[in-house]
Amino acid sequence: MTWVVFALLAALGSAASTLFIKRTVTLGDPLRSTVGFRIASGVLIAVVVTLASAWRQPNPAYWRTLALLMVPEVGGMVFMSLALRRGDVSHVQPIFGLLPIFVTINGVLLVHDIPTPLAAAGIVLVAIGIYTVGLQRGRSLLEPLVALGRDRASWLAVLSGLFWSVTPFIHKMGSAAVGPLMWGMSVSFISGVVLALILPLLRFRSTEMLPGDRARWVGWMLATAIPFSVQQVMLQLALRRAQSGYVFAVTSTSTVIATTLGVVLLGERGAVTRLPGAVLVTAGAALIALGG
Repeated sequence: MTWVVFALLAALGSAASTLFIKRTVTLGDPLRSTVGFRIASGVLIAVVVTLASAWRQPNPAYWRTLALLMVPEVGGMVFMSLALRRGDVSHVQPIFGLLPIFVTINGVLLVHDIPTPLAAAGIVLVAIGIYTVGLQRGRSLLEPLVALGRDRASWLAVLSGLFWSVTPFIHKMGSAAVGPLMWGMSVSFISGVVLALILPLLRFRSTEMLPGDRARWVGWMLATAIPFSVQQVMLQLALRRAQSGYVFAVTSTSTVIATTLGVVLLGERGAVTRLPGAVLVTAGAALIALGG
């Protein structure tokens, strides 16, 4: 059950990254902020790799796997940023509840990872819970699904989830080639560099920053790299020990953790309306831990 601990630590790192990046993007645009904290994270994990003497000789399998990963990894980032930029968060966020289900389906189709009935029920509960947490007070429970028929942002969110749903299986191959630490470093750093190179092609308008804001943006961006590094390393360690569908469902508890931290640390409102979703996600994660 060690993988559950790693997956929960990855969820905590993801939740903290979410809170930090919320502050970062108030000072600079999302894609450039993502480039910055991913590259910084790669450098930070490289220090850990050095201290742990975990460097491995890159082999052809490593380079092939890294090249294969960049399309879904960067594609997921780009489509998520496009979705959040063009659409209402109440429409976009619930769609990401589909990600654990996408990963589970791909696991069955690609690598024949068949979840146990108890774990499968847990994955469904997590997906429903994330969907519920993303809803806003006073809006229909079906509004995000109805929006698929008229809201381009919702389909961009679906595309982002589809891209990311294949990454866990590629992570497993990369981690097997050079170890989880070196692979986590490679994912963070190289994905940031690739995104930086394609930014001019995306024609995003950069957010104008005052000189004082620029310094604060750099500080928040570098701070975001710390929990993101925890997320990356813990995710790789969990994926080496359990089915990808199980791991992604448990790490999806980051949505609930981020909501709770937002209420406690930032004074955000709406905690009561998100409580049912939090209960479902927690119950689902428990079922996965027991059934997986």
